[in-house]
Amino acid sequence: MQAVWRGVISLGTIDIPVVLYKATETDSGLVLHQVHAEDGSRVHHKWWCEEEDREIEHRDVAKGYQHPDGRRVVLSDKELAALPPPDKERISVLASVDDGSIDPMVLGQAYHVGGSDPMTDRFYVLLRETLRESGRVAVTRVAIGTRESLAVLRAHDDLLVLQTMSWPEEVRHPTGIAPESDIAVRPQELKMAMHLMDILSEGFVLEELHDDYQQALQQVVADRLEEAAPPPPHHADVTDLTVLLQSSLEAVRSGRADAAPARKSAAGKTASAAKRATAKKDPATGAASGRKTAAENASTRNTTAKNTAAKKTTPRRAS
Repeated sequence: MQAVWRGVISLGTIDIPVVLYKATETDSGLVLHQVHAEDGSRVHHKWWCEEEDREIEHRDVAKGYQHPDGRRVVLSDKELAALPPPDKERISVLASVDDGSIDPMVLGQAYHVGGSDPMTDRFYVLLRETLRESGRVAVTRVAIGTRESLAVLRAHDDLLVLQTMSWPEEVRHPTGIAPESDIAVRPQELKMAMHLMDILSEGFVLEELHDDYQQALQQVVADRLEEAAPPPPHHADVTDLTVLLQSSLEAVRSGRADAAPARKSAAGKTASAAKRATAKKDPATGAASGRKTAAENASTRNTTAKNTAAKKTTPRRAS
């Protein structure tokens, strides 16, 4: 189970380190995306300025408020940063009240509260048993995510459970929507209605209930997946490390192959230039060297000729 919050329960001067885990799931089924009906590709929303009728960058988006009379106020990051920040690492216990005094209508997301430090588990158990034995719940203040809210802390089996609450000003008062108050119900009607409820409740097991819509949706998606064509083969991403290394190796090999003839040509030019410089610097030495080379060539030719003649005059050995 993945933790969604870490902090402490602040009970007076006692801090109890705890971790919160979501107790319920609201998105456990299949999630359907908005797609283009023709090809099934995902549809993305753009940042659109109504006043200028054009797309803008996300960095140009700010937070603001529009009054019902049309006046607009754009708040800067500096103004928002100056607001009193909520304490995001503390569940502050404000008071304890009777469990039945909390209207279930104001309750929201529930969280399992787990201990995070064995050294303070004794305080955790003490708070849990205090709430259980007293039949009371603790009203707290906590910030989960970016918003601070009220929350109720209660004992549930061997755990503490935290459940967020709406602020008092967020509760709507149902004025004028209830049936007329002068409608009377006869005792016999009430008795029959109660008997009907008892019949409906026979053999009822809450844990056996399932989301029929989700099950049907999963079956439809599974059937359509069998009909769908397989996706095209995956092409390696250009950012893949293997692809980058292969590209680098090919570049290095190509660079060395191109550089080899250039280095050879440069070496030949250097040797030729050195010979010309030597001949120019010492003409006599160069001439003597030329004559010596000619004499050596003549001597080599004479020796070769003598060896050839000797081979011709040498009698062949009888077999």
